[in-house]
Amino acid sequence: MAAVMGVPTLVVPGSLTAQLTYTLAFCVIVGSAWLAVRASTDSRWPRSLMAGALTVWLAGDLLSSVLTWRFGGLGALSAADVFWVLGYPLLACGLIVMVRRRAPGRLREATLDGLAMATVVGVLFWQFLVLPEISGSTMSPAVVLGVFYPFGDVLLFVAGTLLVLAPGNRHGSTGYLVSGLAITFAGDVVIAVLAAVLPDLDTGRLDALLLLANSMIAAALWDRSSPCPAGARADGERLHPARLVFLGIALIALPVLTQTRVRDDLLGRTVSLSATVLLTIIILVRFVLVVRSQERATSALAHRATHDDLTGLVNRQELHARLTAALQQHRDGGPTLHFLDLNGFKAINDRYGHAAGDFVLTEVARRLRRETRAADTVARLGGDEFVVVTDDTAGAADLSHRLRTAVRATMTFREHQLTVDVSIGVVSAADLHRPDSDLLLATADDQMYRDKRRRRDDTADEATDGNSGRLRLTAPPAVVSTPRPARMETTVGRGSVP
Repeated sequence: MAAVMGVPTLVVPGSLTAQLTYTLAFCVIVGSAWLAVRASTDSRWPRSLMAGALTVWLAGDLLSSVLTWRFGGLGALSAADVFWVLGYPLLACGLIVMVRRRAPGRLREATLDGLAMATVVGVLFWQFLVLPEISGSTMSPAVVLGVFYPFGDVLLFVAGTLLVLAPGNRHGSTGYLVSGLAITFAGDVVIAVLAAVLPDLDTGRLDALLLLANSMIAAALWDRSSPCPAGARADGERLHPARLVFLGIALIALPVLTQTRVRDDLLGRTVSLSATVLLTIIILVRFVLVVRSQERATSALAHRATHDDLTGLVNRQELHARLTAALQQHRDGGPTLHFLDLNGFKAINDRYGHAAGDFVLTEVARRLRRETRAADTVARLGGDEFVVVTDDTAGAADLSHRLRTAVRATMTFREHQLTVDVSIGVVSAADLHRPDSDLLLATADDQMYRDKRRRRDDTADEATDGNSGRLRLTAPPAVVSTPRPARMETTVGRGSVP
């Protein structure tokens, strides 16, 4: 509709037909924008700001028409300019609020990229559009107000850059907004350039472009696939290609800005130098952020390679590496290893689901870290098996007691009281002949299963003693295991009894 009703403005600018169709189309656009705000269920605040920008632009057009009809020519400055200038920050604020809701806390890189390009665009506007206007002129209100127009376009450029570069969903209304901003920006630049180059040209024909841009913004407000849907997945890890282009242009502009000075005086040199310094700082900060982000990614990958994803404890591979290092460092002694296996974990997992099982594992991991020292190693081998490595051989019995007590304590999961028991096998490297990490783990695993069988037998005896009125069956004598020979180096399988 805007394209059709803007044809008279393009063909016969200044005519009564053009004025009526333009004003009617603009009123329909603004009314449609506010209806879209009213019909929206989310993001009303940024939508209201954007609809408000269209409203003040319409108010400026209506006021300009009234003043022209009443007083004739308006001259260089009128009250309508105040409304036209006010629309730029309103629209920019609406876009920035919308983008912030789309990607909260993730706009640092996009903001720096936008500021880098905005610095270049702002300086170019200053040198080629603003300075020619103020050269040789006194700083009258008309000149000051006229300066705000190009910098209003710079505001829209920054907001549009954030809209394109910010992480999150870029579909739906984003296309309408970007198109509207691009048309507005291009229309303002073309109008300003043509007015300076061809002062006799009637630039009112190009108002049809601005009408089309406003209709695109209103269409974006109606689009239900908002660019800031609740819970939108942020895809900030993906580098947008436009960022590389923007930074490349900004880098090329550094030497160019120092050479292209329309006004070679103190003011012109100050502006060029300030822009160069600002652009250098922005690009330097951007480079530092990229390097730090790469360092964090590398550190995260290294941590995931050596730690368990669920509990954050050391994984099996890292445990072997640490045991090997500790054995090489203490050739006459070595670490003491506690091998823990949870009893009753499978029943919890089967009854309450995997979420409860994951909760138990993470809670047990937290308790094990709490009961150990910072220099000790706490690892998860997989499933419900944990290992604690310490160099405190003398306090091994006390540590085993504290670990057992900590694990047995009741856990609360979704109002359910969960408890697990634990079997612990303890072995010290000093008690083995030529120990290595595999032998330490195998021996501790064997000791853990002996503890599990012993506790199972004790439980069976207690159950039989409490069976009144029945024949008491005497449990077979416990198997007394002799210590592993000091020179034995073979791996003992799970469940085997030497």
